[in-house]
Amino acid sequence: MSKINYLLALDGGGTKITAHIIHLNSDTTYVAHGGEASLSNNFQTALNNIEAMIYNLLEQSNAKLDEVIAVMGVAGGGSKELSERLTAALELGCDIKFAQLHIYSDAISSLYGANEGKPVAMVALGTGAVGARLTEDGNTHLIGGWGFMADDFGGGAHLGLSAVQALLNDIDCFGAPNSKVTKQIANLIGCQRAQLSTWLHAAKAIDYARFTYLIFELQDDCEVAHTLLKNHARQVEYLIKKTRANSELPVMLTGGLADVTIALLNQQMQQLITPRLGDSLRGATLLAHQHLQNDYIG
Repeated sequence: MSKINYLLALDGGGTKITAHIIHLNSDTTYVAHGGEASLSNNFQTALNNIEAMIYNLLEQSNAKLDEVIAVMGVAGGGSKELSERLTAALELGCDIKFAQLHIYSDAISSLYGANEGKPVAMVALGTGAVGARLTEDGNTHLIGGWGFMADDFGGGAHLGLSAVQALLNDIDCFGAPNSKVTKQIANLIGCQRAQLSTWLHAAKAIDYARFTYLIFELQDDCEVAHTLLKNHARQVEYLIKKTRANSELPVMLTGGLADVTIALLNQQMQQLITPRLGDSLRGATLLAHQHLQNDYIG
């Protein structure tokens, strides 16, 4: 068995991938970015994008697969079925077999990254939304994050969905978009029934999430956008309460919507929040080092 000389960490969410590979002796780091990687939303697209990231990093670093430990924190990675499917697809379909491969939910990698592996209540707000606790005894507990169809309230996809629902309500009641935010969305997806039906039939979580920037942009000029964000904030506050439960753990928010959402929360909730120390990629890196240390001790 070859000596492990490289550490590859990957953070894959519903919108984008960030990954790096580190040469362990020199600490030289190579970075790559790519498209969406949600195993639960679109497995094949996620696989294609993850494969491209891996080969990009291998080419940059000249690393060989059998000298690399890889840790991936990916949306949907908490599912045993999906993580095993990804492992098999990489090995059998893409001819990618690392010295070690460990796949986690991006919620777990975010949890470890948020407070540098120390106890914390973490809420990740991206395309989806999920909470997680890391306790003093090292146990982890996931809250929410059941996927766009059933849950993920507080995430960008559901915020975008609420704006599309406002547009559909305008069409039903007024025959046309009736607010600044619904007019903007209509410019992107149409306002005729046939156009909207076609878009709705094909739309995925990432397509709804792309409307979040419009909603935040118009919050001071559009009552509907303001109301949508008010509801979004209440959903996030509820997720924070569920995640912290009865503990006294510090609360940290991470993900693409974290910083813009904090200002919308009530004062009591804002006072609970501590600035995060790291992100999901940092968490994946810490987990990889943990695996290496455990192997060394073993």
